Amino acid sequence: MAASLKSFLARLSTDDPETNGPRLWVMFAISLLLVATLNWYAMVREPSVVDVDDLTEYVNEVVKVEGTLISWVEDPYNSGDNRLDAIIDDGTGVVELRWYRPGNTPPIGTNVTIIGDVINYEGRMWIQALGAGAMSWKSSDIPDVPLLAISDVAINPEAFDGEIIQLTGFISKSLAPDIAFGNAKLGDHPNYGNSEHQVGMTIHSSTGQWIEAGSKVTVQGVLSYQQRELRWNLGVQGPEIMVDRNHPIEIPLLDWSSQSTWMYQSGRTVDVAGMLSIDNGTWELTGSAGSPLCVIPSDDDKSMAETWEGKAIKMRGRLVWNTAISSWCLDKAGDSSESLTATSTINDLLLMLSANPIAALSDPNTHYTVAAYMKYAVEPSVEDESGYFTDSAGYTPGWTSIAVTIPGPRSTWLEAGQAVVADVTVSWDDENMRAELLIHDLSEGEKVNPTTLLWSDGATQWSYDKNKVVRLNGLAVEENGTWFLSEPGSEKKVRLNALGNSIGLDELHLGIAMTWEGRLLQVEDSKSMAVIYALESADVDDRDNDGLSDTLENSFGTSSYSEDSDGDGTSDRQEYIDQQ
Repeated sequence: MAASLKSFLARLSTDDPETNGPRLWVMFAISLLLVATLNWYAMVREPSVVDVDDLTEYVNEVVKVEGTLISWVEDPYNSGDNRLDAIIDDGTGVVELRWYRPGNTPPIGTNVTIIGDVINYEGRMWIQALGAGAMSWKSSDIPDVPLLAISDVAINPEAFDGEIIQLTGFISKSLAPDIAFGNAKLGDHPNYGNSEHQVGMTIHSSTGQWIEAGSKVTVQGVLSYQQRELRWNLGVQGPEIMVDRNHPIEIPLLDWSSQSTWMYQSGRTVDVAGMLSIDNGTWELTGSAGSPLCVIPSDDDKSMAETWEGKAIKMRGRLVWNTAISSWCLDKAGDSSESLTATSTINDLLLMLSANPIAALSDPNTHYTVAAYMKYAVEPSVEDESGYFTDSAGYTPGWTSIAVTIPGPRSTWLEAGQAVVADVTVSWDDENMRAELLIHDLSEGEKVNPTTLLWSDGATQWSYDKNKVVRLNGLAVEENGTWFLSEPGSEKKVRLNALGNSIGLDELHLGIAMTWEGRLLQVEDSKSMAVIYALESADVDDRDNDGLSDTLENSFGTSSYSEDSDGDGTSDRQEYIDQQ
């Protein structure tokens, strides 16, 4: 065989003119075979799997790296490039993958295999790849990530250092859909200032959607300690932030008199009330104080320009800073913005007063029907009493209130947070130099549940609940004919003025700490020449009215919802007495 091949090649190498034609065709065929063989080898050759710390030995070569995907960002410079930068950690080091025309990406923490060219440029090294096949993984490579509470991490963050975790919480600020890198905090309360725990987040890659401040979200990322900032931080991916759209978001109302604080609402969807003016296509909203607010109207708004111009308007949009005119603007051109709404119903009375107080005060005979809440508790009185209406049953950011005069006589308390509906007129209070509402008719609505007080809160904290119906657990003791409710094991106490038919002071209940419900008042103590707390018209819980408190029923094993729990004809109270 070898001799035949040698003879064949010898004939091709002669100068005989008779063999020139066949020789050219054979050489052409051999060259095609060689090219095809080299192409086949290039396709089937498996690149070497290398460690990140060995990449310097493979510059300009195609390699594989197997590791954990710890972060990625799309179009990192917002230049419109179809590019994704990913960071891979294989345990020996980390490497950046610059991935052009990328495919799908798995969740953070997935074990992946990347293939690409090792590039070294001016001391910087990365792997460059093109197309969807540059990153691969299996379903078994996707990690099972625990869902934790922020408080779980706060107790012992070192236990989760470098781990992939999931957290559910409330985001501290609004995130724009096109910001490649962002920072925010994740807290355990929608109002950032009320959060007991919070963790910083570095957000890689744009979210692709507006995420409003206060939104309830679930994030997955890597927890790490930032030595420079001396704090723990969670690295997350913007597109992977899961937003709970069923959770309501509080929309703050801008205060015209506090424009210096508007910067804290920058980027948020806000409400604002004012007089709308349109001049040569320029929209502005003017309030009771401060500089006008420019408006970027939506197409629907523009079609209603003649209808709304010169009227008191409540508007909702995104608060943005316009660098061209160095002014705040309300951007209503986005998809999430609502149409303009005129102040025509009584629910918008407070907004109308904010937008144009002069117009509201100029017509004192106009009656409005107000649906509101009591800001503070107001005691019964035979005379007119002062109080406040507010737009929320409890304190919220942007809480708005207005003074009211409540006509007497009245025989019942108006509770703090209680819903009311009133027929009112707007007047001017010369003594206090403010607008107020005069109530002509008042209908009482639902009351809020009593506040539970804790002895550890202290007297200063209790002052916020003065005149409210509260609940307090304590032990009833008598001192020189006066009853007090005391904290077991301490000297803290408040005066206890129980109802005449209260069972809490009978022989069955004395010496037992129970929860009492009554009105928290501040009264003068003639002996100490001081103001002390008293629990007025107090009684213990007895839901089934069987003469046995719920506390005793729970310890005795009977039901607090039935006077005769076992149905034997003997009341629970009598059975308790028989057992003594």
